[in-house]
Amino acid sequence: MWKKLFTPGGGRETPIQKEVVTSWDVVVLTFQLAFQQIQFWVRPNIWLVLLSLPMVTAPAAKAALYQTVAAGLRDPALIRTNPRHEVKSGFFNYFWLSLGLVLLKWLIFAIIFGATLFWITRKTWLLQSVSIITFYVLAIWWLSSGYLYPILIHDQNRNIFVIARKALKLALTKPFDSLLFSVVSTLLSLLGIVLLGPILLIIPSLRSILHLQGYWYVTGQVIPGFMDIVEYTEKFYN
Repeated sequence: MWKKLFTPGGGRETPIQKEVVTSWDVVVLTFQLAFQQIQFWVRPNIWLVLLSLPMVTAPAAKAALYQTVAAGLRDPALIRTNPRHEVKSGFFNYFWLSLGLVLLKWLIFAIIFGATLFWITRKTWLLQSVSIITFYVLAIWWLSSGYLYPILIHDQNRNIFVIARKALKLALTKPFDSLLFSVVSTLLSLLGIVLLGPILLIIPSLRSILHLQGYWYVTGQVIPGFMDIVEYTEKFYN
């Protein structure tokens, strides 16, 4: 199985059925694709950095990154995807929606964090124990955060509350898969912060590949990397 995972297109002529693919396979495939096609993923990363210089545009820049990465993943041969076009389209199409989504995300975090501080600083043990609930809610917030941008670029309902609700539902219904994706994503972020330098040119794309494929996995959608390139092209482009 591992040999096939490290072969372009997975060396398979038919898609792997979801029953025999695990969330760990998705993580392995993420690293495989990231380093096999690193020259492609670096380009949207550079656009992400440039477009994020004014902080208010950072959410739209991230949405543009996700749209570009999704287009690249759905074009295994990378011959139909124009990174510059995808970045421009994603940036302007999701500018206000992504900004509202990020504001909602951090507003929810601030409320949860404030509630946690409130209960944990109570004088009695009984009241302090209420903070266990807020820590649980904080964990759910963390697990669902990785699905926000994938849902944003896939969902036709342009409503930030609907997007947040769908992300929450995925985190609650697929907790163990979501936990693995969130842990790996967080470790990648920490790695980028610690090492800095050129590795930052791949980390954002690597995390977006992980979150997109993780989203496709938990929602039962086709993951192109688990299909033979020729068959995938014939099925979805012809």
